[in-house]
Amino acid sequence: MDYITSFDIRLENDVYYAGELVRGNVLIENVENIKIKGIRVLLRGKAHAQLKITKSGERRTVKDDQYIIDEKQIIWGKDKSEDCESIPIMPLGMHQLPFHFSLPQCPLPCSLETKLGTIRYYIKVIIDIPYASSPQGIKYFSIIGPHIDCMEEKYLVGNFLFMAYKLSNLRAMYHQ
Repeated sequence: MDYITSFDIRLENDVYYAGELVRGNVLIENVENIKIKGIRVLLRGKAHAQLKITKSGERRTVKDDQYIIDEKQIIWGKDKSEDCESIPIMPLGMHQLPFHFSLPQCPLPCSLETKLGTIRYYIKVIIDIPYASSPQGIKYFSIIGPHIDCMEEKYLVGNFLFMAYKLSNLRAMYHQ
């Protein structure tokens, strides 16, 4: 990676909803022409859980990872699994390589960080350079719940009734 002086992942937004388009650019600056077999961009959503349990006096850690989303694009060159007779050369200079992924329309679990686990969404970029270690970068983003207009009547009525119920209970407590 001696010839790559700058490598960054930029996203249009930091927060997304299910069904939206995740757009961004991979920025690479190199000071010499370099052979790059390919540049892969991965969209991933990963759930990680970790529990510490004690059984028969023995303390163990149980871990599990599940991918919610796992998609891939090649934005330069070819995939590392493809046979290449000639390896493309990236000319020296500043390069801005766009990418985009459509998030699934189905309900996605919101981003989450707790003691017991995480749900994280990220873009990972891997630069496949022949006969060298592959530089990698990760950019995290958040997914939040569905679009909800909290001023819709169905939400206001429910909140109003709940608040009225709580107030009536408070009054009953203080007027006994």
